Amino acid sequence: MEELSVRPWRKPGRWRLYVNRAGSRGASVAWLDCLTGVIEIQDSASEAAALAKVEEWCAVYGQSVPPRTVRRRGGATVPAPPKVPASRQRAGTPFLPPLRDEDDLSLNAPGAGLESMLLQEEQSHNIWVRLVAKVTRNPLATPTTLLGLEGERIVGAALEPLRASGWKVLHGVPLPSGSDIDHVVIGPPGVFTINTKHHPDATVRVGDKMVSVNRNSFPYLANAEFEASRTTGLLEEWCGFEVPVHPVIAVVGARKISHDGASPVLVVAGEQIASNLPSAPTRLTPRHVDMVFRVARHRQVWSRIGSRHRKAQ
Repeated sequence: MEELSVRPWRKPGRWRLYVNRAGSRGASVAWLDCLTGVIEIQDSASEAAALAKVEEWCAVYGQSVPPRTVRRRGGATVPAPPKVPASRQRAGTPFLPPLRDEDDLSLNAPGAGLESMLLQEEQSHNIWVRLVAKVTRNPLATPTTLLGLEGERIVGAALEPLRASGWKVLHGVPLPSGSDIDHVVIGPPGVFTINTKHHPDATVRVGDKMVSVNRNSFPYLANAEFEASRTTGLLEEWCGFEVPVHPVIAVVGARKISHDGASPVLVVAGEQIASNLPSAPTRLTPRHVDMVFRVARHRQVWSRIGSRHRKAQ
């Protein structure tokens, strides 16, 4: 195979990989737009070697690059399937495997995590107890779990209108601890990690460090910030670019929500959440939104949150 070299090049809003012939003055053979996945072929005679070189680099450093397509001079754009075997991937570098249905979090319905918890609670009872509960329509789950599930479904329905504007919405994103992120929303302002709290007819006061519900204080703010911080590190490692993550608490059913502090956590009524998120400044292009979604929808990415991986230099 022809000897070729690769040279990545980045500046704000642009990310390319150039494939040149070997040597300090080697002629350009092709270049890859890492934000769109389009490979521009400049020397058709070296196309096969250039494509192999691109896929070799992507397997190690460019897992966030969209599926590749080839653009030839005077020709159409056609798919360029990966050809690099897994053995060429560098050990310790996160690699995004092919997406299977069981790993696709975009298929989750609102409240997916709590529904799994409900099933576990039901299975903890013997078959006769479950049968009686089914006949009498008496749920075996705790009232707290049922209330939480209802709240997540309300917020999930409230987020649906954002999809029409190109936003991406995930529900029940599982974490290694056994908990989950209720909703992860990706749009032009970045990523929103949303924690739903269902407090029917409650008075909610948001301070600098705590949230009070009917005068009882809860560490919702610190928990939301921690969740967003870990998500930032995870997505930036897998995407290869800055990913702003905003912590959000969606309060469902509250009679009143007041703000007495200046917390960086957005606390809003869950029923109106779709009108609050788009007001944040734009930070991601549509292509970046798609790239983040491609990573975030993969269950195996979240299984590594909180762990340390060696980053490609």
